Amino acid sequence: MTAEIASPTQFQRGRRGKNLALLTGSTAMDNAESSVTSVMFPLMREAMGLSSAALGTIVAVSKAVGVFTAIPWAFLARRYSRKSVLAVCSGFWGAWVILAGLSGSFTQFLVLYAIGAAGFAGAGSIALSILGDLYEDARRGRATGLMYGGVAVITGATAPVFGLLARFEDGWRYGYIITGAICIIIGVLILIFLDDPESSDTHPQTTSEDLETKTRFWREGIRELLAIKTYRYILIQRIFSGQNVIMSFSIVFLVEEHGFTTTTASIIAPPFAIGYLVGTFVGGRVNDAVHVMRPRSGRILMLQASQLGFALAALVATQISWNSIGAYAVMFAIVGVLQGQVPVVNRPIIMAVVRPELRALAFAVSLSTVEALAYAGYAFLVGILGDRMGLQGALFIVTVVLTTLNGVASGALYRPYARDSVALLTAVTSLHDQNAHSEVR
Repeated sequence: MTAEIASPTQFQRGRRGKNLALLTGSTAMDNAESSVTSVMFPLMREAMGLSSAALGTIVAVSKAVGVFTAIPWAFLARRYSRKSVLAVCSGFWGAWVILAGLSGSFTQFLVLYAIGAAGFAGAGSIALSILGDLYEDARRGRATGLMYGGVAVITGATAPVFGLLARFEDGWRYGYIITGAICIIIGVLILIFLDDPESSDTHPQTTSEDLETKTRFWREGIRELLAIKTYRYILIQRIFSGQNVIMSFSIVFLVEEHGFTTTTASIIAPPFAIGYLVGTFVGGRVNDAVHVMRPRSGRILMLQASQLGFALAALVATQISWNSIGAYAVMFAIVGVLQGQVPVVNRPIIMAVVRPELRALAFAVSLSTVEALAYAGYAFLVGILGDRMGLQGALFIVTVVLTTLNGVASGALYRPYARDSVALLTAVTSLHDQNAHSEVR
């Protein structure tokens, strides 16, 4: 095991704040792209003669490609510079989004959109890896909350703007072109301003022998990750999570099931984003406090509470017909609060049981591979079921029933998490003591 080169406490608040803002911007790009699709799809459907299943296909394809590209991006981030790779996959890759906005057919759009998503799939795991090095364990919940809260604010603020583009004949094209241009700007800012607290085991790999050694390290790393029971359970838990699809389909749901216009339906995005921000910001601090009080079980307790609460909120938001968009805005704000709890609990759980050198790989597998595959599958399922039984029934099955079952089943994490988190803490503490003793000698 290799220790990190810099302690998180060595980074001043100002520098960490700047880095957190850049990591938030890079992570937001993937969500902003999805937001454009959610808001602009009614216009695309009309322009290209599509059905609801097409939205499921778009979301599914964009997430499925991450299954194949997330780990290679994480590999490149260890061979080269995390900052440089992050700038490429979350920033300069936006050129493909611009090309998608200029596409002449649905097939061409789908191919270009998928290529763009293949790059964005690498951003989340690399950003979280850097975030884990910037903050100590006791502050990772609130730091993760701030990052994902910022992502929600950016996504929520852009959705109504994209909704206004519905007034133009080619408004959906403008949305993708603007998003791609912003991505490129983010890439430039990352290259110039991001400080990366690289791990001490990270160094340039230039020879084929070094590359073979690094490849062997990743193969062994995957085996080590799968040997951690908590991590295996988290992967299973994410496979059966259908929560993420609710905002991919919510605007289309309001348009198709309740007759709102695209511009009016997009009004729910800011309340959802504000709710998500509250869920991440407050939830991150509550999660840290509960973790301090109950270090062996607090995070799992919060994970279950967030899932069961989300299922109840989704039930009220999607299965009851409200009379105005204002009522739906309130309901989706509550959904956002509960949805915002997920990353501030899930990510610190992984950080607490996986050693620093493997965190990027751990997040690439869990978020951009397993979770992305689940997201793709459920998005495709909701699209198909939406055509056959309506989006209301489809969302009930995936976001209410499945999330409830998942929340109950997450109770299986209590015992393995208590054991695995203590084991890692003991190992890291022992290593730091050995290094300190060596320096004294």
